[in-house]
Amino acid sequence: QSGHYGRAAGEKGFFKNLYCGRGTANLPTERIYDIICSSGTFFLSRSHPCTEVFPDLIKLIKRGGSLIILTKKSYLDKDYVDWGIVKEMLRKNIIEEVERVYIPGYRKVFEFKKEKSTDCDSALIPLL
Repeated sequence: QSGHYGRAAGEKGFFKNLYCGRGTANLPTERIYDIICSSGTFFLSRSHPCTEVFPDLIKLIKRGGSLIILTKKSYLDKDYVDWGIVKEMLRKNIIEEVERVYIPGYRKVFEFKKEKSTDCDSALIPLL
């Protein structure tokens, strides 16, 4: 559903560059962005992007730029999130993890949800 809205927004000219879907076939090959920021995209489920796309995103960011991920804190510990990819990029000095910032209460529980989870903190993870 969100891909539909993204494409519709692109057709209306709301985005200068819009890349939808999985894979990197249509991504630029040069470092063109100062910052790539994502809110609510990563780690939500096995079908959502995880750390496996970080290497491709990093290639798009200018040296000294940032990849900023805003996500629900509890998603960071899911068994399908492979932090080994990030550790390897850190080891090779491809990226630098600047700081993780936890923001209490950022994501509120929707009133219609039956589950009243208290884990609504989000993690802001700047990389590069």
